[in-house]
Amino acid sequence: MTIEISTAIIISVLSLGFSVFMGLKSNKRTDNTELEERVRENTRINMKLDAISNNTTEIKNEVSEMRKEINSHDNRIIKVEESVKSAHHRIDGIETRLNDEKEV
Repeated sequence: MTIEISTAIIISVLSLGFSVFMGLKSNKRTDNTELEERVRENTRINMKLDAISNNTTEIKNEVSEMRKEINSHDNRIIKVEESVKSAHHRIDGIETRLNDEKEV
C-alpha cells in the first residue's frame, strides 16, 4: 500500500469517527432537550391538577357548610310553623269571641 492510500484510509476513519461522535453528541442533546421539555410539561400538569384538587376540596367544604345551614334552617322553619299554628289557633279564638259579642 502506498502512503497516499494509507493517508486516505486514516482520514476516512477519522472522519467517520468524528461524524459518529458528533451524531451521538447531537442526539444526546436532543434527548436532554426533550426530557427537559417533558419535565416542564409534567410540572405544569401537576400544578394544574393540584389547583383542581384544592378547588374540589374547597367546594366540598362549602357544600358541607351549606348542608349544616340548611339543617339549621329546617329546624327553625319547624319552630316557626308551630308558632304560626298556635297563632292561628289564638286568632280563631279571638274571631269566635268577637262574632259572639256581635250577636249579643
